[in-house]
Amino acid sequence: MKSHKGTLWLAVAAAMLVPSRARARSQTGASAPGDRPPQRQGRRQALRRPQALGPVTSPCGRHVVEVARGGVLIDGRRVRASDDDVFVVAPPIWRRDGSALAWIERSRGEARLVVVPDLDTGHDTLPWTLPAVSREDRVFWTGPKRVVVGPAVLAPRAIATWTE
Repeated sequence: MKSHKGTLWLAVAAAMLVPSRARARSQTGASAPGDRPPQRQGRRQALRRPQALGPVTSPCGRHVVEVARGGVLIDGRRVRASDDDVFVVAPPIWRRDGSALAWIERSRGEARLVVVPDLDTGHDTLPWTLPAVSREDRVFWTGPKRVVVGPAVLAPRAIATWTE
């Protein structure tokens, strides 16, 4: 029994005294180019390039929306005056008549559904904070004052309605 304990102690002591291969490489700095483990990439990127989505004309032909310079531009003007750049998660979608627009954006770690309910009277926005957004989520117009957010119109994660 004594020899068994002595062997265990000797194995632990040897492991502590002999550095592992990885530890020895990191201390000397000599490693082969392909020997480094891949770096883990976090869920969020620290720095994003400004997003650009080409211009899309409304169905009525009177308005144009594009994503550029960190914001959503309607007819060349930034919709929401904000110092923060936004990342558009779901691209702007026109209502059938072309006088309203909706999209999903992310800024400061917060996802929002943004609706411009009537472009003919101005660019006032209706923003709603969304609890969670998936890559598959899109915006669907289901009525003149009703928007559905989800992977499909019949699988809503959020529904927004408003009155004037």
